[in-house]
Amino acid sequence: MESGIGDYSRHARYWDWSGYDRAFDNEHWLRYAVKYGTNVLIPMCAWGETGAYMAKNGLNVVAFDITPEMIAEGKKRFGDIPGLRLYEGDVRDFKFEMRPADFCFCVDLGHILSIDGIKKSLVCINRHLRDGGRLVVETGLRIPGARSDYHPAETFFPLKQVYPDIKVWKTGETRNEAETGRCYISQKFFAEDENGDVESFSHAFYLQSYFREEWLAAFNECGFELAGEYKNRKKEPWSGGDGFRIFEAVKSNEYFNA
Repeated sequence: MESGIGDYSRHARYWDWSGYDRAFDNEHWLRYAVKYGTNVLIPMCAWGETGAYMAKNGLNVVAFDITPEMIAEGKKRFGDIPGLRLYEGDVRDFKFEMRPADFCFCVDLGHILSIDGIKKSLVCINRHLRDGGRLVVETGLRIPGARSDYHPAETFFPLKQVYPDIKVWKTGETRNEAETGRCYISQKFFAEDENGDVESFSHAFYLQSYFREEWLAAFNECGFELAGEYKNRKKEPWSGGDGFRIFEAVKSNEYFNA
């Protein structure tokens, strides 16, 4: 999202390249949302596929992404679904005319590369939630004492080829920087047509992790009370050495000046 890192514009056409069945993810978020209401906000939604699934199941969904090509592709695929609105917007600075959301979830805040950016995002989300509305954040967690490491280039193929007459794959390498909590992922995407002509483009981005204490302070400062911390979607309790984190937070009824 910053300094050209994370440019998804050419990736938008191939967002579902992996052949991964997202039915389980979609159903997970639907079940989570309906416990709190019918109005849902989804930042950093890419195409908005999960939002489309929720809308098909009777919820009112506002989903947005910073990349225009992602939203354009989403509208091609899902634009005729009642109850779904797809917008362009930056999670750090957005304002939509919408009913206050009962539920919001985000799995991509690692793309926000500063804690100040995280706080700006939380403030914007807070303003679009009703009092008592729920926010769920899934994120990598920065662990004290972690070591830097490097994973050399590998080739990744989809679970199944999903495009007629096109074969796709990726190569990628990863570097984790313990001193910054930042992961750098450098990939190259390939699409080969039936004539053997290959389109390729680079796709590189950073993911930033933060210490637990940074997250707790940010939630508190931005008008949220923590309702739960989990290490997986089964809601098993988080413990100190786990590098993956699910935060569930509630918009506070108290006024705050952000």
